[in-house]
Amino acid sequence: MLKKPLKKISLFFIVSAFSLSYAQNGLDIEEESFIDSNENAGRAISLRGVIEEVLRENPFEQIRHKQNSIIDISRKNLRDQFWLPQISFDIEASNQRFDRVYTSSSSAPSDGSQVSPNGRFGIAIEDYTLFNWGRDYLAYLNDKHIIDRSQQRLSEARRNLRFQAISQYFNLIRFKAISTHQREQLRQYSFIHRLSREKLQLKKISSQVYYQTRSEYLRSQTEYQQSLFEVGTQEESMANILNDQFKPSYRPTEQLKFRSLNTSASEAVKYTLKQSPALRDAMLAYKNTSRSYEKALKDNMPLPKLSLNLGTYYQSFAPQGNAWERETLSGSRHVDLVASLDMSWNILGSGGFLNQRDREQAYLQKKIAEIDYYNTKRSLEVRVRTLFKNIKYLEQKVTIANYQLKTARSNYDKTLDNFVAGKTDYPNIKLSLDNYISSSINYENVKYDHLLKKLELASLMNIDDLPGRNFETLAVK
Repeated sequence: MLKKPLKKISLFFIVSAFSLSYAQNGLDIEEESFIDSNENAGRAISLRGVIEEVLRENPFEQIRHKQNSIIDISRKNLRDQFWLPQISFDIEASNQRFDRVYTSSSSAPSDGSQVSPNGRFGIAIEDYTLFNWGRDYLAYLNDKHIIDRSQQRLSEARRNLRFQAISQYFNLIRFKAISTHQREQLRQYSFIHRLSREKLQLKKISSQVYYQTRSEYLRSQTEYQQSLFEVGTQEESMANILNDQFKPSYRPTEQLKFRSLNTSASEAVKYTLKQSPALRDAMLAYKNTSRSYEKALKDNMPLPKLSLNLGTYYQSFAPQGNAWERETLSGSRHVDLVASLDMSWNILGSGGFLNQRDREQAYLQKKIAEIDYYNTKRSLEVRVRTLFKNIKYLEQKVTIANYQLKTARSNYDKTLDNFVAGKTDYPNIKLSLDNYISSSINYENVKYDHLLKKLELASLMNIDDLPGRNFETLAVK
């Protein structure tokens, strides 16, 4: 009856002896070999420097600078096309023969291209519309507002790029801080692991406790290496936004300072409903479709167009001689103010009876844009008020996280002293250390989440900084 227990006991002592020998022979991982010793190496960067470099070197911002020039050209072309007459310098000339390669016997010598060309050159002025019942003007306003909105989008994209630079800079700081906390966790578990190994040799703890400390030490190694990997990913993102070759790593010289929101929900809603990018897009669509519907109604009315033709002034040349001429219409030199009418109503076919479908389609597009505009306005107000509440919740969370961190630090220091003195067991030291590290990481995450929400609010309000809170002042050394 006693054979099986004796076998189990003997097996237990064999495993324990092997474990003790394994620890005593130094077959352990060198703790410090996995800790990055170049934490202070790399290119030093500051928030103001990053923002300045991003707005200067970022390739997308350089593209937007060229796009802004294209928009200016389009605006000038649209303005001149509508307000000014089209005046051009034209040259027309017939074919001039330099040499005849082959002469056909079936053709007269005078046939084909002439040795002396004929043609003309001069100034041509196209028909200039004086009055068109506002139809051309409605189309001009639509195109003008589209161009203006395109330029506004470039400014908004530049602002969002600045916000992206701020977010990425503090995100890199956050991950570097987390990596620092993970390194601290590794060093603490390394100390606990070495201390447990000494206690195991003195038979003050069991091999089970020793292997628990060893397991936690290896886990902390893994988490620390993972944090370094994530730091590398964030440095890659920083290099891309800076348009940098990224030869060294980056070393931020500042930390994120927590500052509460210094504006009211009503003020945030006021700014958002006045100049939010999404609302501007919806308003542009609503106004343009309204003008398009008005133009569709006028296009279906027999409204004459008043125009003026100043003609073409040209110099003609021919073998017979040269002549200076002016012509408005073919064979005429009179300058007439004319009214013309060009109208067609469908009876059967595409467009419906009397072009009814065209008007109905324009009206429906207007109603769709109107519904979208008011829905965008409503959803933006809901989003801003919700975002405002979330920011206030996060401010309370940051305050709590700060107290939690201080308490966890004090608790760990006291528990570590008791563990070294043998007054507490391993589960307590593990619990206190994990709580301390998780509290440190949570504090960094909550501060960054608070910053992201404020950046989102500023983006919705379409302003560079929140009232009374410049984002660049959040970076402190």
